Amino acid sequence: MMRFNRAGRFNVPFYRKPERFRPALITKIVNQVEWASTVMQGKDWEFVVQDWSKTLAAVQADDMLYCDPPYIGRHTDYYNGFTTAEANELAFALRSLNASFALSMWLENQYRRNDYVDRWFSNYPKRTLSHFYHLGATEKLRHEMTEVVVFSPEAITSDSARLLEATKFSPLSPSHGE
Repeated sequence: MMRFNRAGRFNVPFYRKPERFRPALITKIVNQVEWASTVMQGKDWEFVVQDWSKTLAAVQADDMLYCDPPYIGRHTDYYNGFTTAEANELAFALRSLNASFALSMWLENQYRRNDYVDRWFSNYPKRTLSHFYHLGATEKLRHEMTEVVVFSPEAITSDSARLLEATKFSPLSPSHGE
């Protein structure tokens, strides 16, 4: 992972504890990259680094868009920032999109639930994965986190849903709590 703080400095704590990069973790990462490479072969993928609004403006009806914005509602300190207003604009734009999409976001931890996901995507299909959160300014701030991938209804009938079937995410559900 590559992430920068507001000062433009690398802010992922792995370099402080090199023992985290044990051979088993390195093997797991290599296996995941190999799996992704195999899945991507023979498909027309385009990776773009630009403002999300420019990306959404260029989306066509047969596109599948994957969004992984900074996690709204968490105390993050990203270099370029991502405001609540921008997150709401993104949610509105995704819901209005004439194409399939998947959105990654944090859903909940032991202390609270992300109301952004419930407010904007309560009736959308979702998949969740709980894991220990290894990022945080101090170890006491690193707890189990439930991540979510929200899908547009069109996306669950496309290749994207089949790709996620091979991951550790929970099965597709119509919406949380149903």
